[in-house]
Amino acid sequence: MSDVPGIDPQMLDKLRRGVPLILSRTGRFRFDGADVTHPRVQSALRGGLDVTPQGEPIVHLGAQWCYLSVEDCPLRATTVDARGDTLQLRLDDGRTLPLLAETLWEEPEQGLRATVPAASSGRPLAVRFTNAASMQLSEWIHFDENDAPVLEIGPVRHTIGSTSP
Repeated sequence: MSDVPGIDPQMLDKLRRGVPLILSRTGRFRFDGADVTHPRVQSALRGGLDVTPQGEPIVHLGAQWCYLSVEDCPLRATTVDARGDTLQLRLDDGRTLPLLAETLWEEPEQGLRATVPAASSGRPLAVRFTNAASMQLSEWIHFDENDAPVLEIGPVRHTIGSTSP
């Protein structure tokens, strides 16, 4: 997130914050109120999702970046697959990454969430499970003696909490 030569840092921050880009709860980008419909532009935006060191959502396009408003989670898990003793998440940004069980939790009345590293910085990005991915993950979810949901992957058991880890 380097400075742009020749531009006052305060003005640059104002410009970056003034971009009317929104990522909806369903994963659709809107620019100035209109849906972004071009598949390659959508892909470029999704692939550039990140957060600042302070946790503010941003999107990179090449060497440039701007802030954006995110109505829910920046990413969605679209499928869950088993590979040996690990579960892999297919994300809507095109990546397939292992599910880190310790980041999995159920947001009350909203559904399952987890965290994955951002493609560019490696900082944690929130992931919302789609209905299909939640159904696929349910194969590995059981309930303990207290009726708490537990994710069981091979010998590993992880209680799924209802608060962010």
